[in-house]
Amino acid sequence: MARLAAPHEGSRIPAPVIAALAAIAGALGTYALLMLWSAMAAAEQPLLWWAGRALGFLAYVALWLSMIFGTLVSSRGFGGRISQQWVMDLHQEWTLAAVIATVLHVVVLVTHAESGVTPWAAIIPLASERLTGAITLGTIGGLGLAVITLSSWMRSSIPYPVWRGIHALAFGSMILAIAHSIAAGTDSDTIAAQLLYLGTASALGIVTALRVAVAVMPARRAT
Repeated sequence: MARLAAPHEGSRIPAPVIAALAAIAGALGTYALLMLWSAMAAAEQPLLWWAGRALGFLAYVALWLSMIFGTLVSSRGFGGRISQQWVMDLHQEWTLAAVIATVLHVVVLVTHAESGVTPWAAIIPLASERLTGAITLGTIGGLGLAVITLSSWMRSSIPYPVWRGIHALAFGSMILAIAHSIAAGTDSDTIAAQLLYLGTASALGIVTALRVAVAVMPARRAT
């Protein structure tokens, strides 16, 4: 991703925007919890199963949003059309959310005896006896996310080309996250889940294509 110039204090996300986003997130979260509670009351699945599924979806969406805003950062806000500091702040916040949700997702599944996911299977590819391929996709994707996160924390001590190369692994982690969600998720055959995967993949593809277009246009003008 591109280096960022020192941000101006005034370019940070205004408090009213943050409050509006928090209110929307809170409303959606409350609605999701009510729907989850209703579904749990009508089903025989244990609480840990529902928690694992919910955290899996949360980790997926958070990673997708992190990718979206990260792509916007690397395009310098689409040539200045979007506040670079805004998208950087949102990229960092959603990355943190993705890491936390992923860790909780793994912890819940390992804790849930019926999941069949052992602690070793959570960190070692092909170690799971149940859904070996699907779990391995998630394991590799999670390890990739961990490497990317560690490289960001060590940014000042890593050469920029190396850091940028590691950061590019995020696209691989996102692809693995989609494949893992579809292969391992018990909701993959539902219309809602299919629309989620199709919509997020399409949106990320469009933003990535626009980012490439923004990078190519100045080069063509120069020639």
